[in-house]
Amino acid sequence: MGGENQEQIPWQLYFKLYCFLDVENVPKHGVEFVFMFEQAHECLISGHFPAPEDTLQLLAALRLQYMYGDYTKSSLNLQEVYPVSRLRAKIFQSTKSNSQTLEKRRTSFLEGTLRLNLRTGSTRKQKMEEEQMLEMWMKEEMSAMRTGVVDKWLRLQGMIQQQAMLRYMDIVMEWSGYGCTFFDVECKEGGFPSELWLAVSSGGVSIYKRGAARPLECFSFEKIAAFGAPLPNTYRLTVGGREMFFETAQVAEITKIMKAHVKRRYSTKAATAART
Repeated sequence: MGGENQEQIPWQLYFKLYCFLDVENVPKHGVEFVFMFEQAHECLISGHFPAPEDTLQLLAALRLQYMYGDYTKSSLNLQEVYPVSRLRAKIFQSTKSNSQTLEKRRTSFLEGTLRLNLRTGSTRKQKMEEEQMLEMWMKEEMSAMRTGVVDKWLRLQGMIQQQAMLRYMDIVMEWSGYGCTFFDVECKEGGFPSELWLAVSSGGVSIYKRGAARPLECFSFEKIAAFGAPLPNTYRLTVGGREMFFETAQVAEITKIMKAHVKRRYSTKAATAART
């Protein structure tokens, strides 16, 4: 633990809300609300908040206003405030669904200054072209996104930290999925598309197509007959006579949150029954 450099670095404690028990009755000026704000932002950065680009840019601007106050050029790190993975997914989807888009990009790229450098007889020529073209495409997307975020940040001039946080949370809490803990899973059996979000909340479990704003199906805890992990990296959900299997590396985390919600739910019911 010794060392002069280490002593100069201040210690920081990080808290994370593992599950949301009551998102509607938290005082907006208390520390728990700040934790909810931080957790909501982490959810957004990880790509678990489906919203239009314009909304994501506004949320990024509000986060910057919260952290730094009025616009300063040196403070903008897009990866801290925007789900950059969404841009990569957008590019991947464009190349996957429309080969003409990729070819047009490649042609435009080869007309640039790198064309002469790629005229060698290397067998990796095409791969090099595609990798560099995709990297330039990503830089273009990042630049356009940064411009949009800065524009919205400039419009927030004079907004104090508390106002920025409250407006951020107002936007996030409008989504019906707010209050859920999201997990990336793949459907192995159950009649769903392959890539999914499994969302656990105080009311039950919802299944979302990954990136969608509305769930495909919702199951209340009263309807869930069983849940658990019959195999490593496999999560099972039983509703009535229907069994659903999902592949995920987060089996333990899902089970832990499920048990926490079920325990609280039935403890609350027992306490209410005892009072009546």
